[in-house]
Amino acid sequence: MSRAVLSVAPTKDGLWSVNERGDERVAIAYFPHKIAALRHAVKAARAKPARTRVAVLDRDGAVRSSREYAGPPEAPEVP
Repeated sequence: MSRAVLSVAPTKDGLWSVNERGDERVAIAYFPHKIAALRHAVKAARAKPARTRVAVLDRDGAVRSSREYAGPPEAPEVP
């Protein structure tokens, strides 16, 4: 299983897009502000059971920064 990648990039019309690509899912969402797009991408990455990479792209498609997130923390065992 390959890890999912979420990319955050500006669009030509001034919005910010979050593209999700994984084994079984391809999705896109648009946001008016960069912080809202980043917040959505990090929440989605943390909710996935596998490691997920979030990358911020420039207008030309070059990776400006990226970070990997592990899945949600496991629930502690209760005796």
